[in-house]
Amino acid sequence: MNKRTLKAMLVVSLAFNLAVVATVAVGFAVRDSGTSVSGGEIPIDDHGKHLSKCIGLSGKKAKCFEDVMAGTSEEASEIKAELEKERDKLFHLLQKIEPDEQAIMAKVESISVLQGQLEKLLVKRLVDARAVLEPEEDARLLYLIRCSMRPECVGEDNCPYQKAKEGSE
Repeated sequence: MNKRTLKAMLVVSLAFNLAVVATVAVGFAVRDSGTSVSGGEIPIDDHGKHLSKCIGLSGKKAKCFEDVMAGTSEEASEIKAELEKERDKLFHLLQKIEPDEQAIMAKVESISVLQGQLEKLLVKRLVDARAVLEPEEDARLLYLIRCSMRPECVGEDNCPYQKAKEGSE
């Protein structure tokens, strides 16, 4: 493989990793709740439910938070499906014995645009959902997101508000 192809693969890998960051908090919530999910990925519709449970919401507050989180689910699912198709096309371009570098880079650009659209949508959803939270609930949500970005911060053992919750029961 030549250097340009390797660079293209690196760019695609980095773009994919950005998408993962947006959903890592949900993965953290699933580990804590013990929920089993096929393939390790939570359907977009369920992100709000898992996060709501993990940050300790209940009743009307949980429903409101979950509704806001689910509000962009259809659009996000469509973008993710399109991303999947574009990544498959890129992979097929990379598989060729003599890959067309111009076509590869165009596909990488297409993937980057879709990735940006998804990232903006997920961040907007997060901003909107935070608006329904009380300051301490918002702090717990932000802690989950921050914690999910650090490999050493995984599970209930490293979650101070979970420990405090258990201590009060």
